[in-house]
Amino acid sequence: MGTAAETFGISLNGAQRVRLWNAVTAAFCGVLPGLVLIRAYPARWRLLVAGFLIGLVWSNGFEYAYHRWILHWPKGTLGKGHLLHHATLNTPYEPEHVTFGSSPFAVAMIFVVNGIPVILLDRAFNLRIAAGMLIGFAVYFIITEEVHWRIHLGGWLPAALSAARDYHLAHHDRPDARFNVFLPIFDLLFGNLGTEAHSPVGRPRQVSSRVSEFCRAATEGVLVYSYLIVAFILFWCSFSTPTRRDEKLRNSG
Repeated sequence: MGTAAETFGISLNGAQRVRLWNAVTAAFCGVLPGLVLIRAYPARWRLLVAGFLIGLVWSNGFEYAYHRWILHWPKGTLGKGHLLHHATLNTPYEPEHVTFGSSPFAVAMIFVVNGIPVILLDRAFNLRIAAGMLIGFAVYFIITEEVHWRIHLGGWLPAALSAARDYHLAHHDRPDARFNVFLPIFDLLFGNLGTEAHSPVGRPRQVSSRVSEFCRAATEGVLVYSYLIVAFILFWCSFSTPTRRDEKLRNSG
């Protein structure tokens, strides 16, 4: 018993350091570039708010897609690492595999993959919402990793997130559903709340069933980013139109 407690303590201490540096990296890769963009390309507060909200929704969609198709692809390197997260549940080694990023470098790569296209599109079309989006990315990542940590290690959660623990731990009981950790926007959109019927264990799936699952996954992949692009356009139109009108009035005056 003492050995298990000692192992858990060592695992916890190491994971806490990773968690801290992951948060620092997320802030450095999201908030800092966002502030630089605000300084270089000033935008009205409405555009910053629009970008921030789009960033939160975009992050939720990325979390869903990344978790479902990359982390749950068992042949991939990241998928094999994620299997340890499931396998070490309720063991002394659990803390080592609770952080979202295995290292600050992995967190930085997530921001590179999402941030560079956003900045390029923003500058190409002069949208001026990239700053808010990058800050939204950072806020979402830090909150989600913190909530995930507390779910697994018994930390305090506010009343508004009281159902999040059961929701996520149900994913560990049923890994083919509930891919969002605590804000199931895209789980809800695609019906992945864990209500589908299980196929009998050990029975090989028919070819038609595999084809159907592949088509559904491909369709969801297209729809995830279609939803994000639509949200991007709607928010931009809603918030940028008054700004453009104000600029025209100011220039004419």
